[in-house]
Amino acid sequence: MHKAYTTPAGEGALGHERDLHAREVLETRRRERRETWTILGWQACLLTILLFGWWWSSGRILDHLFLSDPISVAKAFWRISLDGTLWFHLRYTMTETALGYVLGASLGLLGALVVALMPGGEPIMRPLILIAFAVPKVAVAPLMILWFGIGILPKVILAATFVFFIVFLNTVAGLGTVSPGLITIVRVMGARPITIFRKVVLPAATPFIMAALRITIPAALIGAIVGEFISSNRGVGYLINAASSRYRTAEVFAGILGLLIIVVILNMVVSALEHTWLRWAPREQTPLG
Repeated sequence: MHKAYTTPAGEGALGHERDLHAREVLETRRRERRETWTILGWQACLLTILLFGWWWSSGRILDHLFLSDPISVAKAFWRISLDGTLWFHLRYTMTETALGYVLGASLGLLGALVVALMPGGEPIMRPLILIAFAVPKVAVAPLMILWFGIGILPKVILAATFVFFIVFLNTVAGLGTVSPGLITIVRVMGARPITIFRKVVLPAATPFIMAALRITIPAALIGAIVGEFISSNRGVGYLINAASSRYRTAEVFAGILGLLIIVVILNMVVSALEHTWLRWAPREQTPLG
């Protein structure tokens, strides 16, 4: 057998190629950092403009009683945070949101998988799901309260309803993107059904599932708040409703601010998981929702 040797010229070419690759990677990282800081800068400018416009409008365009200003909202938020009012009500709202989110997402994923495995299941079920999805959830909320009382259960069901349809439809759409030819090739190669699902089908649908899980975080919160608006004696929805009935506008905005902070934190967590799990996913895929 002949032993291959690398000539000095070949070593130089390889070293030059490695240097070019390293410089390209470094330049890409620098460009990504610049883009990130640019986006953050524009977001900060936009937020500053919105806050200034809000502050200027309060008392000039609209009466301060109906449109509080950011400073008063910050003071109200600080006050209800220190005396524990916000955290007392937020605890119930977050419990309802979390339970509804988990229930709705689980049922949506399970239902989409069952429909995908049924022969002709997707064409049969999609019209029914779309009709149910078109029913205004606010119209169903009083029935939930009538059937299940004013406790936590109707809020959980409402939150799950808001989540279920989006997760179901996105998952069905993701499963539909799998190439039948690719599945045939993998099956011919001897892969078992469970392996095909785990290695081919699930990776193709994962970007759609993650997108649905991200955008349904505020949807679950909306479901819980709608239930608290209609009938409840605790929760942030009750807090906002009670403050509104007493014309405490700053406290209303403070409650909304507490909800926004929670949604932003949860969305950052899901986005971080999505970025970690989907490094391989092509950017061209566009999930529904």
